[in-house]
Amino acid sequence: MPDEFKLVFKVVPRSRSIKLRIMPDGSVVVTSPRFTPQFVINQFVAKHEDWIREKRGAVVEKLSSLVADREKLFFRGLEYDFRLSISPQKEGVKITDKILTVTAGQEDHARVRQILEKWYRLQAAKHFKARVPLLADLVDSDVKTVSIRSQRTRWGSCSSRNTISLNWRLIMAPDWVSDYVIYHELAHLTHMNHSQQFWQLVERFVPNHKDAQKWLKDHHSLLQF
Repeated sequence: MPDEFKLVFKVVPRSRSIKLRIMPDGSVVVTSPRFTPQFVINQFVAKHEDWIREKRGAVVEKLSSLVADREKLFFRGLEYDFRLSISPQKEGVKITDKILTVTAGQEDHARVRQILEKWYRLQAAKHFKARVPLLADLVDSDVKTVSIRSQRTRWGSCSSRNTISLNWRLIMAPDWVSDYVIYHELAHLTHMNHSQQFWQLVERFVPNHKDAQKWLKDHHSLLQF
């Protein structure tokens, strides 16, 4: 298999066959039953190399277009002009005035997206891992863990173990909107449903929650970034 393919091997004990999946980030996940010899897995992957190239190519093209076609980027509710800088010395992201500059080693839009996503994830972790405990204290809630995830269809989630997970893309939203999502999940720690009591608690936490919901609905496309 060519080096440009990132292969992730996983054992699924209940599986009866070897399977391939192309993930949203372009990596290739190979799942196999327990005790499957590695040479058998390698032969399977090699046999399906053309299929992998075709399907992965479509995913990489989509990833590229998400950056290549953009002129603006959001960060904490503010809109920035997107600029690309080419430098082999140092990759990264910098904000100055109203410009968000991504520095990459070459004009490879898939790589540019990886750099940008890594930066967004880092900013999300810094902000939300400090913000969630603060808001939880304000409403007398106990949060054990705050995790940053990459859900494709939701901004946040929680569990009965008092764990709150937030989508890294939420760092693009204004603080008052991301606060709403946090309070929404905090309310779920009391009501693990969307009952009338749940929404009454949300409204007590966030009186303008409908405005926040509208912002998220209007900017739902950010989930596909």
